[in-house]
Amino acid sequence: MKVLKMSLLVLFHPVVAFTYIQKERENFKWYPVAVLLGLAVLVKLFSLQFTHYPLSNLGTRPNLLFECATLFVPLISWAVASYLMTTIMDGETMFRESMLAASYALVPYILITVPLTLLSRILELNQGGLFYSVEAIALGWVVVLIIISLKVMNHFSGGKTLVIILLSLFTVAILWVAVALLYTLCAQFIDFLVQVFTEIRYRF
Repeated sequence: MKVLKMSLLVLFHPVVAFTYIQKERENFKWYPVAVLLGLAVLVKLFSLQFTHYPLSNLGTRPNLLFECATLFVPLISWAVASYLMTTIMDGETMFRESMLAASYALVPYILITVPLTLLSRILELNQGGLFYSVEAIALGWVVVLIIISLKVMNHFSGGKTLVIILLSLFTVAILWVAVALLYTLCAQFIDFLVQVFTEIRYRF
């Protein structure tokens, strides 16, 4: 019930909700994060499965793991990057609070995506503008809530919030580049080992 109440509070009174999250840091629980992220996964899978095909941007066999990653990788990357930047810039938010705030920011996506997916079943391709507009509103709402949480929970001014946002986005880009380079190096190293073992097997 607390997750439901907090979700409604985030939707209609986000400043109060994010202030409450910080005030209750001593009673922090991880289960709301798990519940909200789990719901987001279910909603994403529901959307992938039941969005009317003409309005879907996916192929005939979507990669479910990749599609879920497009939801969580930016969210988790932002939580890590913003926490790092707020720590450097005298912020007041712990990582677990940043993660909880980011999870609650997904509430508009969770609530809007299900009826939007059902609505897509009666829409045609020439009515796709309505579908994509509502989808953009849901994602935009998520972004606005994340920005509000950053400002409210760290007691930043508007200017400092903007600076932290830009620095966090730059940090996210650096993290993604670093991960991509690490993945490439690991893939090349594994390929090298496979070639070496293959050569040894053929020779002996």
